[in-house]
Amino acid sequence: MIPFTLRQLEYFVAAAQQGGTAQAARALNVSQPSISQAISTLESHWQVTLFHRIHAQGLQLTIEGQQRYQLASTLLHQAQALSEHNDTIAGELHIGCLSTLGPLYLPGLLQRFKRQHPQVRVHFLEGDNESLLAHVERNTLQMALLYDTGIFNQVQLHPVAEQRPYVLVAENHPLAQRESIFLEEIASEPLLLINLPRSRDYLLSLYRHAGISPTIYAESSSVEMIRSMVANEMGLAVLVTRPAGQQSYDGKNLIYLEIADAVPPQRIVMASPMHLPFNRAAAAFLANTQDYFSQLGLAT
Repeated sequence: MIPFTLRQLEYFVAAAQQGGTAQAARALNVSQPSISQAISTLESHWQVTLFHRIHAQGLQLTIEGQQRYQLASTLLHQAQALSEHNDTIAGELHIGCLSTLGPLYLPGLLQRFKRQHPQVRVHFLEGDNESLLAHVERNTLQMALLYDTGIFNQVQLHPVAEQRPYVLVAENHPLAQRESIFLEEIASEPLLLINLPRSRDYLLSLYRHAGISPTIYAESSSVEMIRSMVANEMGLAVLVTRPAGQQSYDGKNLIYLEIADAVPPQRIVMASPMHLPFNRAAAAFLANTQDYFSQLGLAT
């Protein structure tokens, strides 16, 4: 007889993901003592300590806890897949999305998926590449929509789209009448640079690829801040995310210039845990994402 239940495993996994019993109880809408009792029962059955209890910091998995967390996560995913084995895809899906991609693509993706699979409840988290990858590696997210920065270890990558970088200038900039431009022509122009982890490295690599060094004037982690600074003639920017509208937040016009250099495109990928198979909801969301970008003409 198996000496534990799926519910106890669910409570244990939630406590590990949320970093505490109170947080897990709120996430699952159950009482905190229920979470604590499940953890105590599992520790008693397995004869191990699953968590370090650290004052003011919550719970941290022990080595034994990390091993059992991975196994429990896999078992819960398999159990969910078994419960979904019918014509209707249902359940919950936890996804992440890069903050610069989210406003442009995620609402359309979510609405499209909701129409196709109304029984799936999707929870999403925005962040930068590194924070989202950490969540995927810990199995706290089933997948995350990211830029492929070429530095991935414990995740699987599923290509969904490619985007070419471009140059952004103000409406009154001397180059605004051009349709395309070589990076060498803007080497001395003040550059307004996105400084999100990995994104910054990719953008600077475009200059290195062209054999030039940029003149960095200012940096920001916000695409909209960069766009507004460009619109106010503080410099130009090289970006990948390309909003449909060509106005900044303060209503000034912007001009998009194609890069004439043979620069490598930026791949958009869906990252998922390395050794954890997709359940039906996750597989359906990936297929929906690939089809969505294909219809936008951005598929790889």
